[in-house]
Formats: sequence, structure tokens, C-alpha cells
Amino acid sequence: MPDIQINCESRYKTNKEFLAKHLARVLDEEGIKGSTAVSVLICGKRKVRELARRYLRAPEDHNVLSFVYSEIKKPFVDYPDNTLNLGEIVVCYPLAQEEAMEENKMVDQAVAELAEHGLRHLLGQHHEE
Repeated sequence: MPDIQINCESRYKTNKEFLAKHLARVLDEEGIKGSTAVSVLICGKRKVRELARRYLRAPEDHNVLSFVYSEIKKPFVDYPDNTLNLGEIVVCYPLAQEEAMEENKMVDQAVAELAEHGLRHLLGQHHEE
């Protein structure tokens, strides 16, 4: 069972159970079995901008950011507990909220889709050029 840590800034209410199940299903569909860890942060525009500027040197707003542990350490480091540590996903709640309104869907669904997009980046799936 994957260990999906979800942290939300206090003003961004998110259905953590729904999000964790959504990401666990994606991992299962991708054939990721065994002990797996991923961290998700749901936050505001200011925090996402700060992270994008600091680590990506990108001034524009991002709806989701992914930070692969392999960028810091060896690819998909197995720690002594044999956990596959994928990385961290940062979702911008206000942008997810805007997308949900534009696409006529629930905010939790938009957050889950953005987190899934970030998870797929952690798994090595990237945008086609």
C-alpha cells in the first residue's frame, strides 16, 4: 500500500481520502507495487511561485510542481525499509479552483487531476514536445 502524505495549508480544504485513493489507483495502474511513498502539498499561489522561482527559475504561475527525489539523490532511492520514495507534488489550490470552475467540476476532482499529473512526472512521464 502506498504511503501518500497529504499536507494542506489551513485555508485550502481538500478531501485527503479522495486524493490519496486517486493517487493510489494511478500507482496501481502503472504497476507500482509494494511500499511506495509520495508527498503532496496543497498550497496557495505565493508558495508555488516561491518554489518555482527558487528551484525552476520560472517566474510564471504553475498549477502543479513535481520534485523527483532522484534529482537530489540516486534514482528512486530505496531506504532501509525498502520504500520506493518517488518525490513531492505541490498543487496550487487557487489555480485548481479556477480550473474546476472553467471545466464545471468539483475542486477536489481538479486537485486530484493536477496531483495525478504531478505523480506521472515523478514516474518519468513528461509532456510531448
